[in-house]
Amino acid sequence: MSDGDKGQTETRETRWLNESSEGEKSAPEPPQPEADEIDEADKERDDDTSPVMRAGIKLVETAFKGRKRPDDPDTDIFDASNFKQVRNSWWLDRLLPSGVKNYFITAFVVCTSVWVIGLGLRLTVLGFENVSHEIWEFIKERQWQMQPLLLLVHFVCLRLFKGVYSRNFDRAFKHLDVSKAELNRYKRWFLGHRVNFMALGLALPFIVWEVVAFIVSKDFYQTVFGPDSPYLAKIDPDSRNAEVGFLLTLWIFEWMMYGYYCYLMISGAFVVRKILKQHDFKESVDLVLTERHYRPLFTVTAHAGSLVFFFGLMHAGYMFYTKTSWNDGAGMMTLVVLLGVAFTMTWSAVRGELKGEVFGALEELEKSYRRARSKLATMRDVPGIEDDIQRIQVQLKMQLALQQLDYLQTKYESLGRKEFLGLIFKMLAPVGSLLARVIRWGSLLAAIGLGGAAAITGSVKKQDQQPPAVNQAPADPRANAAGNKP
Repeated sequence: MSDGDKGQTETRETRWLNESSEGEKSAPEPPQPEADEIDEADKERDDDTSPVMRAGIKLVETAFKGRKRPDDPDTDIFDASNFKQVRNSWWLDRLLPSGVKNYFITAFVVCTSVWVIGLGLRLTVLGFENVSHEIWEFIKERQWQMQPLLLLVHFVCLRLFKGVYSRNFDRAFKHLDVSKAELNRYKRWFLGHRVNFMALGLALPFIVWEVVAFIVSKDFYQTVFGPDSPYLAKIDPDSRNAEVGFLLTLWIFEWMMYGYYCYLMISGAFVVRKILKQHDFKESVDLVLTERHYRPLFTVTAHAGSLVFFFGLMHAGYMFYTKTSWNDGAGMMTLVVLLGVAFTMTWSAVRGELKGEVFGALEELEKSYRRARSKLATMRDVPGIEDDIQRIQVQLKMQLALQQLDYLQTKYESLGRKEFLGLIFKMLAPVGSLLARVIRWGSLLAAIGLGGAAAITGSVKKQDQQPPAVNQAPADPRANAAGNKP
């Protein structure tokens, strides 16, 4: 550093020191409060904060009282509103009642009727000589133990899939510049008459496989009822009776509901992709990435993932218990693959929609950084605080541009990562809530059991420690000792 620069630096520093010392001298000292004023101020502060403290204590007490907290319908897939009937062209949903209570009553009646019909068909085939024994053998059949439960799971997933997609359809596009009328047209297309043909088309390969196995498979009865079933010794394995024909009809019915799940996931992803290609987000790209305005687009897929996981657990239990064919396993794998395809389609559509805006914003930030750097290079070191402030402003502008560049790139590259993790967590949410309830009730039962055991133990100890009766002489240890002598 030259002598001139040292002199300029010393001059500025000396001026700043003088100004600060003069400010300290000119600033009057604040009056010190007296002790009474401090006590009154503390009292007023306590009076002001006491309602807040009381509210906090009340909040904590309410939290530990065990009251049921209101559930968020957006996060709870088993919310009652998801079971309500929504206008659509799916023939099975139109046949079922709308109310939640009536819907479950109808589903229970249907599942029970299926079991009773199966029992009636078996008694018709085997005869009515030993009815009690045949009924007991029918009850022990694993296939007929699980079929009513599996059918009930299908009924639950049928309404939940439809409810999740229909209730979240408008919410998914609330941050896009799409009109309500256009969304209604897409919803009518989504839930229109094509749903019946598409559901049947997606389920057709599995239905064909079941029919072919029913006709040509030699070990069909062994596969359905197990090789150790006593029912196999009472029938002709080369023929097909009315009971297994009814089972085939039931499986076709369940595969059609399965095709409905697949249709909703794939068609929902196509609708999202089409709307994103035609419409933009309402806000700027930095606000979209910061506040994650694209998140509602992934909500439906995440809820569908929860349903797929729930259905998969129940179906895996059915497969493991009945030792069924690989056709059910192939159906489960297909459902998981379609869920991944739906998420990938939504993710790629969102990234494609934001790609142009993100690159445009990055280009503008790079231009702003270059202009600021060029301006900083042409600035001269002129003595004075104005020059320093201007130089600092240009440097801050450069730093801000670099930070915005890094922020936008990071947000864009991580787009979909949190949504994918959210999909995994939402898939585990039903199991987690079930485990939480099991742990809660298990802890309650354990506490009741320990309390009862402690009460019984205490009562026994009190009985042992009771004093002898009044008319009963106390035991003489010397007499006991004398009696023990030989």
